[in-house]
Amino acid sequence: MTALLAAALAGFAALSLEILGVRWLAPWFGTTSLVWTNQIGVVLAAMAAGAALGGRLARSGRPPLPTAAVLLGGAGLLLALALALLGPFCAWLLPPDLRLEEAAGIAVGGSLAGALLFFAPPVLLLAMVAPLLVEARSAARGAGRAAGEVSAAGTAGSLLGVFGSTYLALPVLGIRPTLALVAAALVLAGALLASAGRRCRRAAPALLPLLPLLAPDPAANANLPALPGLESEVREVRETPYQRLRVVEFRDPAAPGPVERWLQMNEGLDSYQSRWLPDSPWPGGYYDLFALAPCYALDGAAADRPVRFWSIGHACGAALGPVAAVLGGRDWRAVGVELDPAAVELGRKWLPATAAAAARTEVVIGDGRVALRGAPPDLDFLLVDAYAAQFEIPGHLATLEFFREARAHLRPGGVLALNLGTAARRAGRGRTVRGILGGLVEAFPAGGVRLHEVPFARNVVVFARRERPLAPLDALAATLPGGLPRELAGAVLPGQVREGPALDPGRPFLDDRSDLALALAREWLGGDS
Repeated sequence: MTALLAAALAGFAALSLEILGVRWLAPWFGTTSLVWTNQIGVVLAAMAAGAALGGRLARSGRPPLPTAAVLLGGAGLLLALALALLGPFCAWLLPPDLRLEEAAGIAVGGSLAGALLFFAPPVLLLAMVAPLLVEARSAARGAGRAAGEVSAAGTAGSLLGVFGSTYLALPVLGIRPTLALVAAALVLAGALLASAGRRCRRAAPALLPLLPLLAPDPAANANLPALPGLESEVREVRETPYQRLRVVEFRDPAAPGPVERWLQMNEGLDSYQSRWLPDSPWPGGYYDLFALAPCYALDGAAADRPVRFWSIGHACGAALGPVAAVLGGRDWRAVGVELDPAAVELGRKWLPATAAAAARTEVVIGDGRVALRGAPPDLDFLLVDAYAAQFEIPGHLATLEFFREARAHLRPGGVLALNLGTAARRAGRGRTVRGILGGLVEAFPAGGVRLHEVPFARNVVVFARRERPLAPLDALAATLPGGLPRELAGAVLPGQVREGPALDPGRPFLDDRSDLALALAREWLGGDS
């Protein structure tokens, strides 16, 4: 039984490190599919090499259980060392004032280096344990039965590591405390296994992996953004099953109160998931362009008709301010769909919408595409601002089939609006945006599709209208209120707008055939202009 418990612990530790390792790297390198690929590949390679080395070690004549004990303890100590060194190493790799569009290549190389240096060594030792345990049990149980039992125990431990990491470690314990406890358990298990049932006097080293917890978490202020003349401070950090969130507040040293607040995810940098200004409904950037959705959708509609819209990727509701500013005194109701409930909670606490906007908005927690199936068939407009990582658009929200589903929930004349971040050197002309444009043009054949480039930003906002053309730019400008932010005013200038043949749409992404992930990787790594 001792050997099976050791196998289960080794499996638990290896899978916990595989999953939590990515989230551990997230404050510096994010959690894109590229980072996940690095992590999974490194862990699998370490497991394969460890199994091969463990098999050789098992037949070397060394006593298997004491040798396995040394490997378990060594893996725990290596993990403890990683707890102390990984943060400074990652911070050393990142240059100051790094921008998001410059970070993809560094994130790929940095996450690979971090995984190789800090995750592969303990996983290698853990993978060497199983062959030794099989060797120890085979004399009494037979080789086949011993291998099956050890494999089953290791897999059971791995399952606990997978589910425990997501549902317990991240939201309750936190990454560093969980990994410190795992490291301590490995050292303690090694000591107990080495004692072989005798009274163990070697348990004290199990406390060593807990020592790194005495130091401040280096991830809290990783990649902290800076604005000219303002001081920045992290107000709250939240680990969730989906991402790492933090609220950053900017203050003027010479004035009371915050100047603005950002909700950031994972690596942060100069990007934000939501932005809040205490005295303005206009957050700035691409959020302000969502104000065009009601202008397009209500063109020709009665002024007293109630307005209904949905927002997918709602987060803190930053898009509500611009939309409400344009709707003015109209009666309106909104539904915001957000996958991560922690983003909504942090928004209500630190980046609150106005009381009037909050009272008119129902927030639904869940996947945007799944939730949309329960939407009414006569929405006036639908806003989509959903990202699985800093620059990764969720694949199922970028396909032709999704756009057709969205169209089915819009009334005739209703509008779909999408925010698209792009690193292509010619904004909006890379494969990612062109593929999405291709899907929109095909899904909205009788209406219009128009792209607005966001001034001074790496984003474009695309509008598609059901069965009716979009209003001409001069007519659109006449419907906008006065005192517009510069992003919105500049985005309606002819040079910032593309439609018709100038859109240059590409091959649509499909649910069962999509190169979106590759297109995003090429674009952000600089290979797609």
